[in-house]
Amino acid sequence: MSNIMFVETFRIKVYVIEEYLEKVLGGIASTTSLKYGNYDGVSWCSQPGIERCTPRSGSNTYGGEIDQPFSIASTKIEFSIPRDKTLLSKVVESIFEHHPWDEPVICITESIDTRKNGVV
Repeated sequence: MSNIMFVETFRIKVYVIEEYLEKVLGGIASTTSLKYGNYDGVSWCSQPGIERCTPRSGSNTYGGEIDQPFSIASTKIEFSIPRDKTLLSKVVESIFEHHPWDEPVICITESIDTRKNGVV
C-alpha cells in the first residue's frame, strides 16, 4: 500500500533580479514556511534568464528609461503553497512589498503536488 498523498496547491513563479533574490525569498518566508512534507523553506531558483520590457508613462521603473527597451538578468523563483486564497493573497502582497519592480511578473497556477508519510 502506497503512502503517497496528492495535495492541492498553488504553484507560484516570480522573476527577480539577483540583488533582490534573498530579499524576496525572505519576504515570502516571513509569510509562509514553504513547508513541503518534512522540509521547510522549499523553493526552486532557476537562472540565467533575461527580463525584457519597455517602461511606459506612469510606470515607476526601477531600471530603464520611459519608452526605451530595457533588459536585465533575472532568476525565476518557484514554490508551492497549500491552496488557500487567504495565504495566497498574503504571499503575493509580500512579493510586491519586497520586489524592486512596481509590476513584478507573478504566475500562479493551481497544481497538485505529492507528499508522503502523511506530512503536508
